[in-house]
Amino acid sequence: MGLLRGAATPYPTESTIPERFAEQTRARPDKVAVVDGAHSLTYMELDRRSDRLAHMLHEQGVREETRVGVLLDSGHEMIVALLAVLKAGGAYVPVHPGYPRSRQEAMLADAGASVVVRAQDVRAAVARDTGGVKRVSGPRSLAYVLFTSGSTGRPKGVMIEHRSVLWLTHGSGMAVLDPDERIAQVADPSFDAFTFEVWGALLNGATLVVIPREVVLAPGRLKLALDTHHVTTLLLTSALFSEVMADQPDSFGGLRNLLVGGDVLNVARARQLTSGAPADRPGRFVNVYGPTETTVFAVCGPINTVPADATTVPIGEPVANTSCYVLDKDLEPVANGTTGELFIGGPGVGRGYAGRPDETRERFLPDPFADEDRSLMYRTGDLVSIRADGTLDFVGRADNQVKIRGYRVEPGEVEAVLTTHPGIRQAAVTVDESTGDRRLVAHVVPTAADGVPDGLREFLAGILPEWMLPAAFLASSQLPLTTAGKIDRLALQALPVPAPNAAAEAPLTDRERRLAAITADILGLASVGLRDDFFALGGHSLLAMRLVSQVNDTFEADVDLGAFLYDPTVLRLAAEVSHER
Repeated sequence: MGLLRGAATPYPTESTIPERFAEQTRARPDKVAVVDGAHSLTYMELDRRSDRLAHMLHEQGVREETRVGVLLDSGHEMIVALLAVLKAGGAYVPVHPGYPRSRQEAMLADAGASVVVRAQDVRAAVARDTGGVKRVSGPRSLAYVLFTSGSTGRPKGVMIEHRSVLWLTHGSGMAVLDPDERIAQVADPSFDAFTFEVWGALLNGATLVVIPREVVLAPGRLKLALDTHHVTTLLLTSALFSEVMADQPDSFGGLRNLLVGGDVLNVARARQLTSGAPADRPGRFVNVYGPTETTVFAVCGPINTVPADATTVPIGEPVANTSCYVLDKDLEPVANGTTGELFIGGPGVGRGYAGRPDETRERFLPDPFADEDRSLMYRTGDLVSIRADGTLDFVGRADNQVKIRGYRVEPGEVEAVLTTHPGIRQAAVTVDESTGDRRLVAHVVPTAADGVPDGLREFLAGILPEWMLPAAFLASSQLPLTTAGKIDRLALQALPVPAPNAAAEAPLTDRERRLAAITADILGLASVGLRDDFFALGGHSLLAMRLVSQVNDTFEADVDLGAFLYDPTVLRLAAEVSHER
């Protein structure tokens, strides 16, 4: 009761990522390893380019366990950089180049990154003439540090070793990955799904197909890309999967494996896929679950049918070589059907948080149920229950952490940044789902009595990534408290969320008025001005995707999502539609 174990399967426990990649290069040197638009690299070309950069990094002092910041966008140069860091013995720390400078610096400092790789470094290394690279790391060496949101106001860097990645790609049983696979690379490098995409392909002799973000967010273009590149395996966040199913439900018919995770799976969209035409269904449709701290996946549940009366889709059973423990507050197993907190054990469990010994001890505990000494189990903070058939149901969180479009967000981190603004005395962040789309709401107590300070959203945007920005701000003279003197978050969530103020410039033409009406409907607002910033009004990338799709359907146009993201206004939409027509 309360203890579930995945199948025991072999995997290369004594190897490293560069060694496994070298095996694939020797076996298939001329096979295409990475496709990135007009660029493609064979295994041999990728091996040589990464060797050259590895030598450059070695000259800069990179050795075993050296943390190396990698500030590049997705693409073939990013792959070269990651492999080079590992060949030099270091551990890569992916940092999105679009993040605010202060956040980049904080992440690099917390990770202890002493060297940084940028696009110009990758290009400069191409002309170098170097030989091979000797083994300088082992299976328990650090492979990467990946950041998640932290309640203290700073993100937390999760440390993952080589052996955990090799378990993921060869011993988790998530998907049968062989050299015939063509795996889509759609995730942000700072998102743990990226680990599965890149190394799932390159350590199995498969081909990695890089699909740009603007294509991923446009369902019609995503389907075209999947078909054109003959993609066989795709991993999407639950939110993006739902958007694609709403707009282009026949997108996944050519796939062998469709993996969906990162948040609670939409039951209706899952049912829509499983009950659709056979030609529109992937060979295998899997609900996946796993924190960054356990190397991407810990639980999976293949989905064949979704009953008409189902209100949830189970997250599944432990993947191979992984243990799941559903425990009570005394860390004792609970009975099946009883809700408890999920703890995860096995080779996917990371080393801990970089530079955070107290938080590491709190979350990474000795595993009392493991056969091996010194094994750790990770305390997820997720509440689950075990069904009669042995599958796990996700119930909720034991703390305030939430998922926003697949990203983990600690409201406390947003609150901590809010209170650094000179015009804010106190802040609390809650989640609003009244519009059917999960969004953050900031409740603030200003230092002055004249409401939310001007430029507060812009202030946050200079520190936090886009997916952590509140969609709405609500000012009050004080925050409600419980009888215990704590902030009453339930009372805050019950407050009506104010609509953002729209600019006074009204649409002029019939086309502009129709576009403004569509935009307002997408945002759940009464009206939208001609030059109002879509994102300042609470929009985000998935809503932008939905908006552009609806505009294209309504006007029989082909508005480019990237053009709207560059200038997110009704005025730009009108210009794009006019150009298309």
